[in-house]
Amino acid sequence: MTPPSSTCFLLALALLLYCHLPPADASVEETCEAAAGNDPNIHYDFCVKSLHENPGSCSADTKGLAIIATNLSYPRAAATKSKVKSLLQVATDRKAKQCLQTCLSTYSDLIPALTESISALEDDRLWDAKTYLSATTESPQDCEDGFEELRVSSPLSDENGEVGQLCTIALAITNMLG
Repeated sequence: MTPPSSTCFLLALALLLYCHLPPADASVEETCEAAAGNDPNIHYDFCVKSLHENPGSCSADTKGLAIIATNLSYPRAAATKSKVKSLLQVATDRKAKQCLQTCLSTYSDLIPALTESISALEDDRLWDAKTYLSATTESPQDCEDGFEELRVSSPLSDENGEVGQLCTIALAITNMLG
Protein backbone atom coordinates (compact mmCIF):
# COMPACT_ATOMS: atom_id res chain seq x y z
CA MET A 1 0.00 0.00 0.00
CA THR A 2 1.25 3.48 -0.87
CA PRO A 3 1.77 5.83 2.10
CA PRO A 4 -0.84 8.63 2.29
CA SER A 5 1.71 11.37 1.65
CA SER A 6 2.82 9.68 -1.58
CA THR A 7 -0.77 9.31 -2.70
CA CYS A 8 -1.45 13.00 -2.04
CA PHE A 9 1.71 13.98 -3.90
CA LEU A 10 0.80 11.85 -6.92
CA LEU A 11 -2.75 13.20 -6.93
CA ALA A 12 -1.47 16.79 -6.75
CA LEU A 13 1.05 16.12 -9.53
CA ALA A 14 -1.62 14.58 -11.75
CA LEU A 15 -3.94 17.54 -11.16
CA LEU A 16 -1.14 20.00 -11.90
CA LEU A 17 -0.24 18.23 -15.13
CA TYR A 18 -3.90 18.01 -16.14
CA CYS A 19 -4.38 21.74 -15.68
CA HIS A 20 -1.37 22.53 -17.82
CA LEU A 21 -2.38 20.32 -20.71
CA PRO A 22 -4.44 22.19 -23.29
CA PRO A 23 -7.88 20.73 -23.97
CA ALA A 24 -8.56 19.23 -27.35
CA ASP A 25 -10.42 22.38 -28.38
CA ALA A 26 -8.13 25.28 -27.42
CA SER A 27 -6.10 26.57 -24.52
CA VAL A 28 -6.72 29.83 -22.71
CA GLU A 29 -3.67 31.31 -24.38
CA GLU A 30 -4.71 30.21 -27.87
CA THR A 31 -8.24 31.43 -27.31
CA CYS A 32 -7.08 34.82 -26.03
CA GLU A 33 -4.63 35.14 -28.89
CA ALA A 34 -7.42 34.49 -31.40
CA ALA A 35 -9.79 36.86 -29.58
CA ALA A 36 -7.20 39.65 -29.47
CA GLY A 37 -6.36 39.01 -33.12
CA ASN A 38 -10.01 39.44 -34.09
CA ASP A 39 -10.70 42.48 -31.91
CA PRO A 40 -8.12 45.22 -31.33
CA ASN A 41 -9.99 46.25 -28.16
CA ILE A 42 -9.04 43.01 -26.41
CA HIS A 43 -5.83 43.01 -24.41
CA TYR A 44 -4.24 39.55 -24.60
CA ASP A 45 -2.58 39.69 -21.16
CA PHE A 46 -5.80 40.81 -19.47
CA CYS A 47 -7.70 38.03 -21.24
CA VAL A 48 -5.28 35.32 -20.11
CA LYS A 49 -5.04 36.63 -16.54
CA SER A 50 -8.81 36.97 -16.23
CA LEU A 51 -9.67 33.53 -17.59
CA HIS A 52 -7.02 31.90 -15.40
CA GLU A 53 -8.86 33.31 -12.34
CA ASN A 54 -11.26 30.43 -12.84
CA PRO A 55 -9.62 27.06 -12.08
CA GLY A 56 -11.85 25.35 -14.63
CA SER A 57 -10.36 27.37 -17.47
CA CYS A 58 -7.38 25.04 -17.81
CA SER A 59 -9.62 22.20 -18.96
CA ALA A 60 -12.44 24.16 -20.60
CA ASP A 61 -13.27 24.01 -24.27
CA THR A 62 -14.14 27.18 -26.19
CA LYS A 63 -17.77 27.11 -25.07
CA GLY A 64 -16.62 26.68 -21.48
CA LEU A 65 -14.26 29.65 -21.83
CA ALA A 66 -17.10 31.78 -23.21
CA ILE A 67 -19.22 30.88 -20.19
CA ILE A 68 -16.30 31.54 -17.82
CA ALA A 69 -15.64 34.96 -19.39
CA THR A 70 -19.32 35.86 -19.11
CA ASN A 71 -19.45 34.64 -15.51
CA LEU A 72 -16.39 36.76 -14.69
CA SER A 73 -18.18 39.82 -16.07
CA TYR A 74 -21.20 39.46 -13.83
CA PRO A 75 -19.72 40.15 -10.35
CA ARG A 76 -17.66 43.04 -11.67
CA ALA A 77 -20.71 44.58 -13.30
CA ALA A 78 -22.70 44.10 -10.09
CA ALA A 79 -19.91 45.70 -8.04
CA THR A 80 -19.81 48.64 -10.45
CA LYS A 81 -23.57 49.09 -10.16
CA SER A 82 -23.23 49.09 -6.36
CA LYS A 83 -20.50 51.70 -6.59
CA VAL A 84 -22.72 53.84 -8.83
CA LYS A 85 -25.53 53.65 -6.26
CA SER A 86 -23.13 54.67 -3.48
CA LEU A 87 -21.79 57.57 -5.52
CA LEU A 88 -25.32 58.73 -6.30
CA GLN A 89 -26.10 58.95 -2.59
CA VAL A 90 -23.26 61.40 -1.96
CA ALA A 91 -23.13 63.26 -5.28
CA THR A 92 -23.89 66.96 -5.06
CA ASP A 93 -22.96 68.10 -8.57
CA ARG A 94 -25.93 68.10 -10.96
CA LYS A 95 -23.84 66.97 -13.96
CA ALA A 96 -22.19 64.17 -11.97
CA LYS A 97 -25.61 62.97 -10.80
CA GLN A 98 -26.88 62.96 -14.37
CA CYS A 99 -23.91 60.88 -15.48
CA LEU A 100 -24.31 58.48 -12.58
CA GLN A 101 -28.02 58.06 -13.39
CA THR A 102 -27.05 57.11 -16.94
CA CYS A 103 -24.53 54.60 -15.57
CA LEU A 104 -27.09 53.14 -13.20
CA SER A 105 -29.49 52.68 -16.08
CA THR A 106 -26.88 51.06 -18.35
CA TYR A 107 -25.64 48.69 -15.65
CA SER A 108 -29.23 47.86 -14.70
CA ASP A 109 -29.66 46.64 -18.29
CA LEU A 110 -26.22 45.04 -18.54
CA ILE A 111 -26.56 42.68 -15.58
CA PRO A 112 -29.73 40.86 -16.76
CA ALA A 113 -28.23 40.68 -20.27
CA LEU A 114 -25.24 38.83 -18.81
CA THR A 115 -27.56 36.42 -17.02
CA GLU A 116 -29.47 35.80 -20.25
CA SER A 117 -26.27 35.32 -22.24
CA ILE A 118 -25.01 32.68 -19.78
CA SER A 119 -28.30 30.82 -20.08
CA ALA A 120 -28.19 31.07 -23.87
CA LEU A 121 -24.61 29.78 -23.99
CA GLU A 122 -25.45 26.84 -21.74
CA ASP A 123 -28.43 26.00 -23.99
CA ASP A 124 -26.39 26.38 -27.21
CA ARG A 125 -28.50 29.32 -28.36
CA LEU A 126 -25.53 31.12 -29.87
CA TRP A 127 -27.50 33.77 -31.73
CA ASP A 128 -29.22 34.81 -28.49
CA ALA A 129 -25.95 34.75 -26.57
CA LYS A 130 -24.28 36.95 -29.17
CA THR A 131 -27.20 39.38 -29.13
CA TYR A 132 -27.13 39.77 -25.34
CA LEU A 133 -23.34 39.98 -25.19
CA SER A 134 -23.24 42.59 -27.96
CA ALA A 135 -25.46 44.80 -25.83
CA THR A 136 -23.21 44.34 -22.79
CA THR A 137 -20.07 45.46 -24.59
CA GLU A 138 -21.52 48.92 -25.20
CA SER A 139 -22.88 49.62 -21.71
CA PRO A 140 -19.61 50.45 -19.91
CA GLN A 141 -18.59 52.78 -22.72
CA ASP A 142 -22.03 54.45 -22.67
CA CYS A 143 -21.49 55.12 -18.97
CA GLU A 144 -18.04 56.57 -19.63
CA ASP A 145 -19.26 58.65 -22.59
CA GLY A 146 -21.79 60.41 -20.37
CA PHE A 147 -18.99 61.80 -18.22
CA GLU A 148 -16.93 62.83 -21.25
CA GLU A 149 -19.87 64.60 -22.91
CA LEU A 150 -20.57 66.69 -19.82
CA ARG A 151 -16.86 67.23 -19.15
CA VAL A 152 -17.06 65.59 -15.74
CA SER A 153 -14.26 63.42 -14.39
CA SER A 154 -15.40 59.82 -14.29
CA PRO A 155 -14.99 57.98 -10.99
CA LEU A 156 -15.76 54.74 -12.83
CA SER A 157 -13.11 54.64 -15.56
CA ASP A 158 -11.29 51.62 -14.16
CA GLU A 159 -14.48 49.68 -13.53
CA ASN A 160 -15.94 50.55 -16.92
CA GLY A 161 -12.71 49.51 -18.60
CA GLU A 162 -12.58 46.17 -16.82
CA VAL A 163 -16.25 45.30 -17.34
CA GLY A 164 -16.02 46.40 -20.97
CA GLN A 165 -12.94 44.23 -21.54
CA LEU A 166 -14.55 41.17 -19.95
CA CYS A 167 -17.78 41.57 -21.92
CA THR A 168 -15.82 42.06 -25.14
CA ILE A 169 -13.74 38.96 -24.41
CA ALA A 170 -16.92 36.95 -23.71
CA LEU A 171 -18.43 38.09 -27.01
CA ALA A 172 -15.24 37.39 -28.98
CA ILE A 173 -14.98 33.86 -27.58
CA THR A 174 -18.69 33.28 -28.21
CA ASN A 175 -18.17 34.40 -31.82
CA MET A 176 -15.54 31.65 -32.16
CA LEU A 177 -18.26 29.08 -31.55
CA GLY A 178 -19.85 29.79 -34.92
